[in-house]
Amino acid sequence: MSAIPGFWQVRNWRACLLWPVSWVFSLLLRLRRLLYRLGILHAKPSSLPVIVVGNLSVGGTGKTPLCAELVSRFQKAGWKPAIVSRGYGGPRHEQAHLLTTADTPATAGDEPVMLFQQTGVPVCVCVDRAAAVERVAADTEADVVFSDDGLQHLRMARVADIVVIDGVRGLGNRWVMPAGPLREPPSRLSQADLLVVQEPFTGQESTSATFHHSLHKAFGRFADHSVQAMTFQLRPGTLRQLNTGHSTDISTLAGRRVHAVAGIGNPQRFFDSLAASGLQVEPHPLPDHHHFVVDDLSFGDDDPILITSKDAVKLQSLTGLPAQIHEVATQIRLSDGLCEAIDTLERSLRQCRDS
Repeated sequence: MSAIPGFWQVRNWRACLLWPVSWVFSLLLRLRRLLYRLGILHAKPSSLPVIVVGNLSVGGTGKTPLCAELVSRFQKAGWKPAIVSRGYGGPRHEQAHLLTTADTPATAGDEPVMLFQQTGVPVCVCVDRAAAVERVAADTEADVVFSDDGLQHLRMARVADIVVIDGVRGLGNRWVMPAGPLREPPSRLSQADLLVVQEPFTGQESTSATFHHSLHKAFGRFADHSVQAMTFQLRPGTLRQLNTGHSTDISTLAGRRVHAVAGIGNPQRFFDSLAASGLQVEPHPLPDHHHFVVDDLSFGDDDPILITSKDAVKLQSLTGLPAQIHEVATQIRLSDGLCEAIDTLERSLRQCRDS
């Protein structure tokens, strides 16, 4: 999507003008959830435990890199994970499609291809995520499934909901679309199993980050957790030059002017993290799931061009790209409290599996 509207952070006249539409939308969402709770609508049973890594708000929150980290941690604990996704940015898959090495963002979506390449686990895309889970259960050796997004896909049964929130924007003005940034009312958080906040990277080894005021109320029901305890942070790491595959540390560009290009849900977070790493950033934001052409990366100079991993997979099929394009690999760091919560979830699922 394009830039997040500024009025989604406050309840100004624009938001108030749209509030009646949001009220109707919110009512329909509550009614739909009630129908599932009363058993009038049914989630499709699954033979595999499904963990949803989703968000309540529109725009990037860091859920996809967190999903990849969860896959890695469960693998180390002896699980055989798989991932399901709707496949945004690719064609509409009415039938469940298991990715292969021949898939590209044009055939399966940018985030699924990125996850497939990064994790090496089975990845299945379908507009019906429940059907994707069913395909994974039938045709792979997976024993646990992570859904990248899908919090609102109630047809897909799940054992846990992990809700990821951006620490800077929080829940915005706490209204649902179109008056605010939320896909569901804030009350939906009371049903989450885990709330996780992405802490902004400032270049400082500090644990005193200031979070959006809406988050403290959201964490009120979790007596054992605070906003500060349940965080993760994405930090720029190594740079991989696309045409050679050569990797260097981002510190080699410290003080230099760079073009930063990002077609993700929250491009500003990427730009800010590069600036916090000591780079002079010339930002070039693009819509989420943007389909690149060579001209998008032609700036008439020899300054390095830095892109996200999500955008890098979309450039693999392009020819004639500038030489100095570097993918910025991110490092994810989890707080001690979040590590403990994830380990507790893993142990609980293992006990159920082995009983």
